Amino acid sequence: MLAYQHAYHAGNFADLHKHLLATTLAEQLLRKESPVTFIDTHAGRGWYPLAARETEQLREYEQGVLPLWQVRDRWLTDAGEPKSPSADKPLARWLARLADMQPDAAKGSASELSVYPGSPWWLSQSLRRGDRLLAYELHPGEIYHFDQAPVQRDSLGKVMRRQQDGLSGLLAAVPVTTPRVAVLIDPSYELKNDYRDVAEVVVETLRKSRHATIMIWYPLLPAGRQHDLLERLKKHSPAPMWRSELTIDSPEGEHGMYGSGMLVINPPWQFDRQFSTAMQEVVEVLKGALPAPQSVAVEHKGLWWLSEEVARERSEPKPMPRERLLSLRKLNQKVKRDSDVEVTQAKPKREKLKRGEGWAKPRVRNDSATPKAKGKRHSATAKPKTSIKAQVKDEVHGHSAPSQKRVSEKPAERKSTAAVEPTRPRGKGETAGKGAGKDSASWSDWSSSVPGKGRREGSTRVSMRSTPAIGRDGQVNPNSTTKLPRKYAAKQRPEDNKDVGKPLDAREARALREKQESNAMRGKAAPGKDSSGKKQGNKPRGPRKP
Repeated sequence: MLAYQHAYHAGNFADLHKHLLATTLAEQLLRKESPVTFIDTHAGRGWYPLAARETEQLREYEQGVLPLWQVRDRWLTDAGEPKSPSADKPLARWLARLADMQPDAAKGSASELSVYPGSPWWLSQSLRRGDRLLAYELHPGEIYHFDQAPVQRDSLGKVMRRQQDGLSGLLAAVPVTTPRVAVLIDPSYELKNDYRDVAEVVVETLRKSRHATIMIWYPLLPAGRQHDLLERLKKHSPAPMWRSELTIDSPEGEHGMYGSGMLVINPPWQFDRQFSTAMQEVVEVLKGALPAPQSVAVEHKGLWWLSEEVARERSEPKPMPRERLLSLRKLNQKVKRDSDVEVTQAKPKREKLKRGEGWAKPRVRNDSATPKAKGKRHSATAKPKTSIKAQVKDEVHGHSAPSQKRVSEKPAERKSTAAVEPTRPRGKGETAGKGAGKDSASWSDWSSSVPGKGRREGSTRVSMRSTPAIGRDGQVNPNSTTKLPRKYAAKQRPEDNKDVGKPLDAREARALREKQESNAMRGKAAPGKDSSGKKQGNKPRGPRKP
């Protein structure tokens, strides 16, 4: 709402109560050297001439600051300075600053009260180097007057005003860059939701800046709406709070403000005693200045709304109740016991798995056609994995299924097959004469039973599971056209070769076989020459594609 203008109420008893408290608190904060950021959420104009049309309409200052101004001689000298006995009193220093604010203050003791400053002016008078003031005001008319006030011209860049809602600006400003922060919140409370909004903003501000000093002004109304604000803060605030209330009338009636209240969160040390002493002097002056029925109701009360002990208990972690602690212990023991039972039951099963028990025992592959896979463990029921590429090769070259030629269906059949398997040719390092008869006699039977039988003649496709291409006698095996490791190569070479006596490798054996086949087809040409009569070299040709 932008209908409220504070010029109609400038200088009343609520301003006296609020500004005296803010000035006293600022003086105590500025005794330390660390910088302070002051935030005024509802700054207003900051400068109110008492002769203005709005102020003269209600003249509320006659029941507020004017009675104190008329008896200022109790605390001030003729020059407007605090007297020696009263120099330490907050009220005397406050009146001295008010006297300096008047236009004829240079002429000595001012005779009339013509100007009353607002809260930005009171907070900006004591700013030091490093301190600053953030003044928020949403009303465009109040912003215009604020720019023309001396509070903006005499602040030397320490005051920053912003046309923005004060509560949202406060949440955006905290945490501040300075070590300390002091906030003054004094909205108009034109809406009922203002009490709730102020409480929520204060709780969020304390969450962001726990040690912030916050001053909240609230009106004392017969409807008692201020209790909602106080109860919310007492319930959710984790910081100590002190209340100060000044009443000038009885709370009878339905409308009208009968008093002013200030709630201070995280007040400085001994601030409550110092301010209560100053307010007692204000109450004595107001009782003598107000009419008889009203003067009886003038009173000031100060009390701790949330003590430091309770606030400290809220901020510290609370110990868990004994009943809750015992229940959690029983639950933890039950969970641990159940987990131990699961581990105990699962341990024998894991041991069985390690020993090979609990499922079909793995068997060693005993397929003679797979020398590289010899000794590999696999499940008896598992089928060997065959890639698509290998399956295509088997179909093209007439292979049987890999699962049929690698693993038999039953262990007994595989054992019987392995028992009648003929002896394989001897490896590298053996001579052709040792055991030649025995090996040559079983050679034909062994080679004819190899899965490579029935391929297309002349194919040079390599398969490591096939029989050797050359026997121990140096003859080419017509049933096999594949390559084997070097240890299965023959020991004989042609007599015209210079490497007589050295074993043939697979490539040389294949070249010799192809040469013999070519000679047989071309009429048995002379060895070492092709059909054209040209002499061929000893370098064998590479494999031919099928």
